[in-house]
Amino acid sequence: MMRNFDQYTKKRLNHYYELLRQKAERIRDHRVNSIYQAYPEIKELENKKIQAGIGQIRNKINGFVEKNTLDLAEIDQELIKMLNLHNIPLNYMEPDYNCKICQDRGWVGNNYCSCVDRVLIEINQQDNLYLPVPGQTFANFDLSVFSTQKNPVFFQGQLSPQEAMRGLRTIAKRYVDKFRDNPENLYLFGTTGTGKTFLMSCIANALSNKGVNLVFIKAVKLFELMAQRRILLNSFSPDPEEQDLVNRKFDLINKTGLLCIDDIGLEAKGLLNTYSDLIVLLDDRYNANLPVIMTSNLKPSELAEDYDERIQSRITGNYQLLMFEGPDIRTRTAKGKMEQDAD
Repeated sequence: MMRNFDQYTKKRLNHYYELLRQKAERIRDHRVNSIYQAYPEIKELENKKIQAGIGQIRNKINGFVEKNTLDLAEIDQELIKMLNLHNIPLNYMEPDYNCKICQDRGWVGNNYCSCVDRVLIEINQQDNLYLPVPGQTFANFDLSVFSTQKNPVFFQGQLSPQEAMRGLRTIAKRYVDKFRDNPENLYLFGTTGTGKTFLMSCIANALSNKGVNLVFIKAVKLFELMAQRRILLNSFSPDPEEQDLVNRKFDLINKTGLLCIDDIGLEAKGLLNTYSDLIVLLDDRYNANLPVIMTSNLKPSELAEDYDERIQSRITGNYQLLMFEGPDIRTRTAKGKMEQDAD
């Protein structure tokens, strides 16, 4: 079945493959020139091979063999020996395309090549709107905004919010350092304004700088996308371009190296069986060993009330749980700024 893409995606695909082919051909040209400079006898044999081929064509046209016509087979054998002697591949003049099936054209016959799925993920990642705020990094992580006062309301009075956040930051940095070898799932929970989203952004930005493909998305947007996808799936005659666009977005979310979901629990409830879709998404990523980080105001014990026991079971069983407590630093920061302005 012929796949349908919107015009923008078609243009991006064509441009992407054109650049891939140009790159492969530039590398080929550089490789050939380097070989000719190092071994001019190979270039000489290649030129003789061309002359011999032209001579053979001329002989066929004229109906007789001209005197001094070069023997193409002998030149071929001599060229092969020379290439083997210098450990040069026999196909050194051919571009090394990423996809051996379509040779970086994106097409096989009258349909898209199988490599298009991988390319779409790369294109989506380049155009990815689901990214963390660039400035929310470990370098900009200011512990001074967190209270140094111990309070029996927070951490049973054993830790101040600043001490707790220092420990959480250490865990987050360790997570980044060990991500390649041990990609774990994290569930960051606590009251509003305690630094959950900022710390998740720090992790995401650090891993993005290390080359990890990731999606950073608000739970509201994720559930809206899952609802839109389900509507199209249930539609008798969905718009093929809209369906492809939604499927590609969801495919990016499902297959990205790290999925960060912010504010689970704040989305609209009961959207077209999206809870089941969330379970499938979490299961697919867990089975593929693709980690998920979530933030939420909900304690793990409250997940069953807002969602159901299946989601609660997956998160409490498969995620490292990190608790955030303390006064709302947004309110505290805003209050401090107003006091400074008043001064």
